[in-house]
Amino acid sequence: MSLEPASVQFEPDLLGFGYKGRHTNIYADVGTQTTSGEVLDATMELRAIPASYYWTYGDGTSRMTYEPGGPLSDYDGTGEKINTMDFKTPTSHVYEETGLFEVTVTTEFIGQYRFDGSEWAGIPGSISVESSPGEADIWTQNSRWVSGACESQDQWGCNGPVQFDPSTDRPPKIYQDQYDENGNWIGSAN
Repeated sequence: MSLEPASVQFEPDLLGFGYKGRHTNIYADVGTQTTSGEVLDATMELRAIPASYYWTYGDGTSRMTYEPGGPLSDYDGTGEKINTMDFKTPTSHVYEETGLFEVTVTTEFIGQYRFDGSEWAGIPGSISVESSPGEADIWTQNSRWVSGACESQDQWGCNGPVQFDPSTDRPPKIYQDQYDENGNWIGSAN
């Protein structure tokens, strides 16, 4: 049985974007995989069930979880709106530095088999399959309290959106549609 690896996913509306020192929701898109075939005039079914997930976050840290995680809902269990930029989940990670980080997950599968629709029986051992990497794009946030309107473009916070040098940097994926190929801000498409 050939197993499909998990796909590393990030909060759908953030596309891997996150802030230093805050939770970035990362999860594995994977499920039980089955196959069947004829063996000695009987139908044999095999299934591989994800059992654990070994995360490598690209910043030198890693950990194991026993659930794949998933995208966040809009509200928590108490009716409060969730801040998707900083909500702890069983699979989220807090980066302590800014940068681009390759995230992988190695899924450990356990196997079962059955013949002609009988009860499932376990297959000894397990098999691990590593994902292709996903990319976490971690930035820092800088803000200051100000009073009054801008008097000139030279004042902090009054000089508009960030300009990017396309030879050395790029905007995060969630903002790429707001910049041209030269790193100049063109505004929101919405």
